[in-house]
Amino acid sequence: MAVIDSRTAGVLRPGDSENTGEVETRLRLFVSDVTGLEAKLVRQRWLPKPGTQPSLEVSWCAVGIVGIKTWGLPYIRGRKGTISDPASGDVKSEAHQTMQCMASFYGPQAQELADIFRSGARLPQNNDYLQSMGLSIQGVDDDIRHQPDFQLQQWVDRYDVSFRVGRKVSRTYGVRTIASADVEIITERGKL
Repeated sequence: MAVIDSRTAGVLRPGDSENTGEVETRLRLFVSDVTGLEAKLVRQRWLPKPGTQPSLEVSWCAVGIVGIKTWGLPYIRGRKGTISDPASGDVKSEAHQTMQCMASFYGPQAQELADIFRSGARLPQNNDYLQSMGLSIQGVDDDIRHQPDFQLQQWVDRYDVSFRVGRKVSRTYGVRTIASADVEIITERGKL
């Protein structure tokens, strides 16, 4: 059973996390701002209930995360607690991740919007904006892939842009200072 701090035996669960939630929402807003598409026309991929798809005359985008790579082991940073306060002291685990993302553009302007996004995502000023949301562009593929979909008995244009976004994820664990222990330590010279 998972516990929230080390005063109880068992597996520790993080008490607090930073930069872990709503990544798809931040990506949607970024794609919307870079391309000029209305936010409601930039959708999250693979929703449980996708809703009604825009008509064939409307240009829109679906964006999502296809994979996440964590680089090495997390850096563990601790804050020493005090013996008089057994609830003090935490350990923060910090990891750097790269998320492989895909933006698929549909509709009559799909190719142009894919090209606008690919170019705009590479601009330092746009990356500064994304960094203000806790993410950072690590790379954008040179290729735009034409991947038409067969929908409603006809072919619909779809252009895919792959890109990589980095983030630092922090989680806080309640690792407590040992205040006392019910043990005897015996050495060559006797009890300590």
